[in-house]
Amino acid sequence: MSELEQGPVGGDIVPRTATEVRVLTESGRVRYVSVIAQLVAAGWALRGLSQRVRGTYDYIQECSESVDRLADQAAALGVDTDTVSEHREAAAVMRGVLDDAEAMAAAAEDLATLFAEASAAHEADYGSVQEAANTMDVDMANRAFYGNR
Repeated sequence: MSELEQGPVGGDIVPRTATEVRVLTESGRVRYVSVIAQLVAAGWALRGLSQRVRGTYDYIQECSESVDRLADQAAALGVDTDTVSEHREAAAVMRGVLDDAEAMAAAAEDLATLFAEASAAHEADYGSVQEAANTMDVDMANRAFYGNR
């Protein structure tokens, strides 16, 4: 398997835990292609999260409207006021979380954009170095020789 197909611990490109990140960095496997792939994958994951949050937002909005309609129907049928009030309160709670859900979706989109910008910046900083290393006529020296830390 290539470096892009298998992560340091499991089969994932992007490490999911601090232990996986530590194994990745201690093993010296943080490479240009890995970093770019991880940043892109993280951006995609965050965009997907944002879409799922917005989908859930729409569902909750529809549910709150449905519960409001049920409360109106119950009131019109003369159902006791406590039951009608409970329905209205449930709908209000649903609407109350919508602002938080939208803020969460927007934050995930912002993070996705930042990951894309970080990927582009990393590519701009190190892409030419990677290209030069890939096209050299001689073998690369030991990786430690090139380390900048």
